[in-house]
Amino acid sequence: MKFKTMIIDDEKYSRENIKDLLSSYDQFEIVGESSSAEDAIKKIRKLKPHLLFLDIRLSGINGLDFAKKIKNFPHMMIVFVSAYDEYALDAFSVNAIDYITKPISPSRFEETVQKLEQYAEMFFPKIDKIPVRDKDEFEFVEVKDICYIEVIGKNVVVHMEGGAVWNLHRTTLTALQKSLPESFIRTHKSYIVNMKKVCKMKKEFGLWEIITICENSIPISRRFLNSVKKKLHL
Repeated sequence: MKFKTMIIDDEKYSRENIKDLLSSYDQFEIVGESSSAEDAIKKIRKLKPHLLFLDIRLSGINGLDFAKKIKNFPHMMIVFVSAYDEYALDAFSVNAIDYITKPISPSRFEETVQKLEQYAEMFFPKIDKIPVRDKDEFEFVEVKDICYIEVIGKNVVVHMEGGAVWNLHRTTLTALQKSLPESFIRTHKSYIVNMKKVCKMKKEFGLWEIITICENSIPISRRFLNSVKKKLHL
């Protein structure tokens, strides 16, 4: 899952620094940034981010007061960023995940990422079974046994280890990927693959594809090639 991330800081340099740090991690998608509280509120309502990097001193408002204003927004984690350390205890009183002081070193940022990954399981629990339809019945299959998922026409189809094939009920690949474990990655607009089931990656006629233990070749589009390589440590 990618965490939709917003950066709220009235200093452009600080926003750029956080973006540079985030660029080293696949699990974050920067959906917006703001230099003021008023603009940030509007964007939060529209973009519904999972994560905020929030400056402790915004123009016209303290970051702690801002956090209290948005406490009713569901499923949103906050990391405070500040040049001052005296607000750290107060930050955790508004359920911040972490408090980082500027300038931020890559090693300190890595600690924050690890904390976010730990808390993510509570904010966004992963499913271990999914319902599949068989005529007038629903069965629940183990996510760990899925090789890959593809779109065929209007149907989302699950291919299981052992060869079983099931149709999913009322969902899309994009919606499904949000609740699947990290081992599942998009390789193509029509495919999600369980990387734990991959046994080979090869180039065929100039195009990359991966082979799963289900003995099927799954295409990798240029859009997703880099993220697939990173996931496979290539």
